[in-house]
Amino acid sequence: MDRIVNPKQVYTYEQLVKDITKLKQKFPDLIQVEVIGHSIENRKLYALKLGKGDREIFINGAHHAREWLTTALLMVMVETYSEAFKNNQKIGGFDVKEILSKTSIWFVPMVNPDGVALVQNGEQTMSNANQLLELNNGSKDFSSWKANIHGVDLNRQYPADWENIQNDPGKPASAMYKGPSPLSEPETKSIYDFTIAHNFELAVAYHSSGEEIFWKYRSNGDLLRQSKKIADMISKKTGYSLIFPGPNPSGGGFTDWFLDSLKKPGFTIEISPLVGPRPVPISFFDKIWNENKEVGIMLAKEAVNPF
Repeated sequence: MDRIVNPKQVYTYEQLVKDITKLKQKFPDLIQVEVIGHSIENRKLYALKLGKGDREIFINGAHHAREWLTTALLMVMVETYSEAFKNNQKIGGFDVKEILSKTSIWFVPMVNPDGVALVQNGEQTMSNANQLLELNNGSKDFSSWKANIHGVDLNRQYPADWENIQNDPGKPASAMYKGPSPLSEPETKSIYDFTIAHNFELAVAYHSSGEEIFWKYRSNGDLLRQSKKIADMISKKTGYSLIFPGPNPSGGGFTDWFLDSLKKPGFTIEISPLVGPRPVPISFFDKIWNENKEVGIMLAKEAVNPF
């Protein structure tokens, strides 16, 4: 079978756009594509809807620039689930057609396209190249960069105890700077607005690396019980460890906000063994795919019935 998405390459924003176009052409009745905003450099932020049901879940990737392998993972998920739906195949024991007739999965595969382009291609393609070089201590090696091209860490931008985020450098940097105010960046504001406009039953943000699942933040009561049950399912499927935060977890993350404000389960899934401050090697992809290929459809099935 000819596959559209090839994860065994440096997966760029341009490749993402091409693949989205081809997938929409191949599965016109199943995949819906929306532009939900634009990055600083005016790259489109794409959302893909897969499924026909009213109950929706949300999965996103590449909040952090160097974590672009999460984009490839989500795009392979979109294509694999679409093929299974079309051909009436099961994935794992999950009846994809039945589940996606009752639910829908929304994917935003690349939240930070400018940052991804910076990590992959360097500063010369950016309008603020000199500023970026300065922020990177004069180095042209941007492989460890996490932020957007304003030097703001997009996963410290959401309004969940933003004021008290720990280890903030207080100024633009390659990582960790929470920005001048919550949602100051167009990328996070787009994700926030998109999430508010929907009634997602649960959400997942894919990150790398560490083979860990963040699931709790400051939840309690029914939400804590629901979240723990689903986190256990994800852990069993992937083999990743659940992280139990201390009494005062630092907020600002997408799933922190989702749990805290929307009171629905939210999970940050860290793919790959720890690799340090760099992109996850492509050679790890097969292992990561095998661990995660059922996660999206499993969570969609969970959303069929109200929690």
